Amino acid sequence: MASRPAKPVSTVALQCRDDGEEPLASLSAATRIGDTLFLAGDESARIELFRIVGEKAVDHSSIALGSLLDLADPDEEADIEGLAVDDDRFLWLVGSHARTRRKPGKQEGERIDLELLADLRDTRPRCLLARLPLVTTPAGWRPVRSDGVRRAGMVRQGRKGSRLARRLHKDPLLKPFTRLPAKEGGVDIEGIAICGDRIALGMRGPVIASHALMLELRFRVGRSGRIKLCGKPFKRLLELAGLGIRDLKRRGDDLLILAGPTTGLDGPCALYRWPGWALDEACNDTVVRLHRPQRLLDLPHGVGDDHPEGLALWDEAGRELLVVYDSPSATRRGAGGSAGDCDVFALPG
Repeated sequence: MASRPAKPVSTVALQCRDDGEEPLASLSAATRIGDTLFLAGDESARIELFRIVGEKAVDHSSIALGSLLDLADPDEEADIEGLAVDDDRFLWLVGSHARTRRKPGKQEGERIDLELLADLRDTRPRCLLARLPLVTTPAGWRPVRSDGVRRAGMVRQGRKGSRLARRLHKDPLLKPFTRLPAKEGGVDIEGIAICGDRIALGMRGPVIASHALMLELRFRVGRSGRIKLCGKPFKRLLELAGLGIRDLKRRGDDLLILAGPTTGLDGPCALYRWPGWALDEACNDTVVRLHRPQRLLDLPHGVGDDHPEGLALWDEAGRELLVVYDSPSATRRGAGGSAGDCDVFALPG
């Protein structure tokens, strides 16, 4: 039985700019380095930057991904669902790689056009796995296209997605789920963690036989900066009480896991810890162990709003964790309907 949801120890106010541009309304990913907080929303193709001052996030600015990466569809929604900073000071980002169903408006008498409902959106803009070199500036850390020999790069995008998407389509376990929309049990990547030449990708869906799924890949980088995947993705099965993975965050050798429902349900949501994940490498792509991470906290959520969606380590010791929310409630929102307040939780132990 789930315990009573934890209470935040503090609240961080996001002071989003109000300049007439489309507001940052929902948050799907977060990470922090120094006094710079990086955020992403799932309905754009840009990275949001803030400077942390006490319990406020100020000096909001945005960087379009198309200015740093050679995207196949620079003006389309990339659905960024995971952010991470690695040991080499690269900002990593991953799109959902998900199919989505259009939402036709209800006609008179609550009627729905099934032909419109059957129309699934193209996934290529969401098939994004990339890294950006970070540099220090007077305004904090900033991603750039190049910094000497360090270059921005991504997994190559093609006509039907990307080379990672192609691997998912060929995988015997995942292939059936690549045809389904994300919130109907289909493939939906949410969360990324980096350890050396390993990439961990959390899967909101599918959940396989009630077990959450995490992918691990090896990579190398060409001189142009392009990310090249090595071999097949390894699959890791996790016991998360039937929940899917909503975000990942590496803390030393451990992996913190934000778990939540695979569908559009409000909850439950919980935080787990995989002790020693960095030392526990995947070694078999056919027979795998079932991992049982430690359940640390149950997280509060709203009804129809305030869905925990992203994590960022909040202090250098890793004792506190920032949680950002999708569909923030009216009481949480800032000026112009922008995302307003995020919560900080203390981690046990």
